[in-house]
Amino acid sequence: MTTQRGESKRVRGYLLSQGERYTFAELWVRFVKARVDLIDAATGVTDEQAAFKFDPEEWSIQEVLSHVVTVSGRVSRLVEALANGGTRSAADVEDQQDHEIETIATLRARLLSDSIEWSAMTERLPEPPSFDATSSHFAFGELHARAWYLFQRVHDLDHIGQIDKNKAEPGYPGA
Repeated sequence: MTTQRGESKRVRGYLLSQGERYTFAELWVRFVKARVDLIDAATGVTDEQAAFKFDPEEWSIQEVLSHVVTVSGRVSRLVEALANGGTRSAADVEDQQDHEIETIATLRARLLSDSIEWSAMTERLPEPPSFDATSSHFAFGELHARAWYLFQRVHDLDHIGQIDKNKAEPGYPGA
C-alpha cells in the first residue's frame, strides 16, 4: 500500500508540474507519441489474439483497447471543460468495462478517430487555461486541465504495457 501511495504521489507531481510548465501544444507532442505507440501495439493483432486472456483477472487486448478509447473520449471532454473554467466530475471518466465485444478493426478505427479528435480538441483549448478549475482523480487527487491532458499519455503508456504483456504470455495465438 505504501509503495502504491508513493507511486501515485510521484505521478501526481509529474502531472501537475509538467502541466504547469508546458502548453497544451507542447504536451500534445508527448500525448501523440504515446498514442502512436499504442496504435502500433494494436497493429497486426488478429481478433483471436485480441480476445486472448491468459488469466481471467487480466484484460485481453480487446478489453484494453475498448477501455482506452472509452476513457480517452471522456478525458478529452473533461480537459476541455476544465481548461475553459468549467466543472466536470472525474467520475464521468471512470469505466466499468461493460462494453460490447468489438472487432480489432473496429477498435483500431475508433482509436484512430479518437486520436484525431484529441488533436482537434487541442487546437480549441485556451492558453493559458484555467488552473483554478480542477477535478479529482481517484489515485492522483485534484488535477487541472493540463494535468488531466498529460494523464491520458500516462494512461496510454500503462495500457501499452498490458498489451505487451498479453503478447508475451505463453499460449498467445500465433506467437
